[in-house]
Amino acid sequence: MLGACRTGITALTERLGRPDRAGLVHAAMGVLSAVAGLSMAPVPPRVPLATRWRTATAAAFALSLPLLWTDGLAVLYAFVTVLGVAYAPHLITVFGATEPAVPPTRLAEAMAFATSALVGGQALAIADAGRLAESYGPAAALACADGEPTPYVRGAGGTLPARVPTGSPRTGGS
Repeated sequence: MLGACRTGITALTERLGRPDRAGLVHAAMGVLSAVAGLSMAPVPPRVPLATRWRTATAAAFALSLPLLWTDGLAVLYAFVTVLGVAYAPHLITVFGATEPAVPPTRLAEAMAFATSALVGGQALAIADAGRLAESYGPAAALACADGEPTPYVRGAGGTLPARVPTGSPRTGGS
């Protein structure tokens, strides 16, 4: 979900004519994510990892939905910053679930494998979402993050693809 969402955000900043802002938008997401991650420390151990995982996953899904209809940079910053609250708790929970599942002597290896699996999963999602963004626009990549990619039909006033062909004037909304 994170990889596809990041791809959609990058494609959206490009469509908005501000590809130079993609890194700053991702950084905005990271700020609240870090705060949310630090706030996980006082969560009592009696809250099961499965409950934490489901909560973080549901939050990431729900908080990413508004991105499908985002059409301005300021709104994008706001939504992405709030979306960040779901990511660190999700990652912390994934690693927290790994620890009791393996013998202590294999913990470092298991954490390395979990990290590699997360990075590999993101790479696959980025590749797939990138293709969707190129063919159908940012909303398709973002929909992929939400699990339901659907193409759009470009019409008068419709969503622009992620890339506008070189030499073409930018058309549609502002």
